Amino acid sequence: MTRISSIEQFQQGIDNILRQQARLNETQLELSTGKKVNKPSDDPSAATQLLKLSALKSNTKQYDRNIDAARNQLQLQESVLTNVGNVIQRVRELSIQANSAAQSTQSRAAIADELFNRIDELLQYANTKDPDGEYIFSGFNARTPAFVKNGAGFAYQGDQGERLLQISEDTQIAVRSAGSEVFQSMKNGDGRFALTSPAANTGNALVKMSSTSSATEDDYTLEFTQANPSDPITYQVTGVSTGTVASGTYAKGESISFNGITLEITGDPTDGDKYTVTPSVAQDIFSTIKAIADDLSSTDASPENRSRVANNLGQALASLDQASVHIQTKRTTLGNSLQALDIRADGNSEALLRLEKQVSELQDLDFAQAVSQLTIQSTALQAAQQSYIKIQGLSLFNFLR
Repeated sequence: MTRISSIEQFQQGIDNILRQQARLNETQLELSTGKKVNKPSDDPSAATQLLKLSALKSNTKQYDRNIDAARNQLQLQESVLTNVGNVIQRVRELSIQANSAAQSTQSRAAIADELFNRIDELLQYANTKDPDGEYIFSGFNARTPAFVKNGAGFAYQGDQGERLLQISEDTQIAVRSAGSEVFQSMKNGDGRFALTSPAANTGNALVKMSSTSSATEDDYTLEFTQANPSDPITYQVTGVSTGTVASGTYAKGESISFNGITLEITGDPTDGDKYTVTPSVAQDIFSTIKAIADDLSSTDASPENRSRVANNLGQALASLDQASVHIQTKRTTLGNSLQALDIRADGNSEALLRLEKQVSELQDLDFAQAVSQLTIQSTALQAAQQSYIKIQGLSLFNFLR
């Protein structure tokens, strides 16, 4: 027979009360927090899953912050390139205005002054800073201005670094473009070939060049020859690699075609006049505009110089068209990146909703069930307390007579 002492009875009663009190406290904590898992021991498996879900939520929220930062950077670049495109368009209008026989040396010089101002404006755009004081077109060298005047030209001081931001677990997006790629990668001429009119020419011929996409790439020279004033003017087009590709007697207003290139010529070339056609090369927009301004600043009003300037302006207009296309292409790329950010942001929002749902399923409390459980536990605690009170008052001496 097992004997239970009075002390053991009292201790069991107290232990029972403490257990009931602990259960009641846990339920009260759940009701106050709204969570059924408040510490790992409540449900180790659920607690482990909640830790993983919490990390995923934290990462997704960081991706959203990165998306906001990327959007600000890309929108700033898009705004700058819009302004750059407007400046190029204004330069084009001024070049067309200047390329008129009605313009005097003085009026062209006035246009040149505005073009020099437009170069300074473009340099300001190229050296745009973000709110953190970083130059947005300097690559990783973001504390140094992207472009500076360097003698008669312009120098890029940044590097080719491309700033990337993580916008999802497996996706990064470029938020900075190297200034060399934006402002120095425009092709001159028509994008395939460029025409040059040497200053040594003495005739007043006007030459307009066009080319096809299948034109043979080479360095070509068109030379006019007239041995005596009474002799007809002849021409010959020679390529460095392809040799003589066209020759004949020049007739005013005729076109000369060779290897996919056409030169429309008006005016009167003279003996020894040369024109070169070379493959297009990358040229910064500042130098393109400066060349126009330098030509228009000339005080030489001779027919041969005006013809040379007119030919150069024709080529400059083609180069400006290439620059406009280049800037528009960059803007399109930025637009695509902004669209990608919007799509990714929507995806992150959906992911957060899914994660929140999973967290809710694991952690959220069923209040109706918890309140019912609290009532039961409160009743059980009261019963345990009352039982203890009655038990502790019992003694064998009460039954002795």
